[in-house]
Amino acid sequence: MRLRLEDKRKAIELRLQGKTFGEIISTIPNLAKSTLSGWLKNVNLTPEQEKRLKKNIERVTCSARARSAWSKRQKRIAQTKSIIGQAKKELPSLISDPLFLIGLSLYWAEGSKTTEQIQFSNSDPRLIKIMIEWFRRICKVPEEKIRVHIYIHEVYKNNNYERFWSEITSVPVSKFGKTTYKLTPHKVKKNLDYKGLCRIDISNVVLFRKIMGWEQGVSKFFS
Repeated sequence: MRLRLEDKRKAIELRLQGKTFGEIISTIPNLAKSTLSGWLKNVNLTPEQEKRLKKNIERVTCSARARSAWSKRQKRIAQTKSIIGQAKKELPSLISDPLFLIGLSLYWAEGSKTTEQIQFSNSDPRLIKIMIEWFRRICKVPEEKIRVHIYIHEVYKNNNYERFWSEITSVPVSKFGKTTYKLTPHKVKKNLDYKGLCRIDISNVVLFRKIMGWEQGVSKFFS
């Protein structure tokens, strides 16, 4: 009991110094947070002590966030390195497949690489067909993960080109994002072959990193 009274006195003293619950618990061994809360519930702090405590809490919180952010970043780096390494090991079994090399080359040239969001855009239906097959057969993307988004000039708004791209991609129109219509000064359709630009969207960070690993692995053959 005497030890607990000493601990209580010390806890109150530390609180008056502006120490947080975490700091007090780390100083006094075997101290439960519920016990500490009971000890401190009637401790009244002066405005100066309140100010000191607030500043200390902000410092500790900021430090904890920094540690958490650093830890998450290190974990992400390790995961990325592992995925890329595994992707490079897959190359011998994939590189003889023409579709693998064609799709990878197209993504390398036209695909999104600035974020970890997989996106491939093109107005050529032939290239979109190749890439949608590449995502399905080589990347093994489940159908529910594939989304399509159309960008088209406003003068073509009533042509229902969503149905055209749905036939090209074999993706139902119901899975298309909202079509983006681009303003144009032209009031007459000049290019009858124009069907807008089709963008394939796949939200899969692991696959994005794997594609980057494939690209790095293939580039080594020519370095």
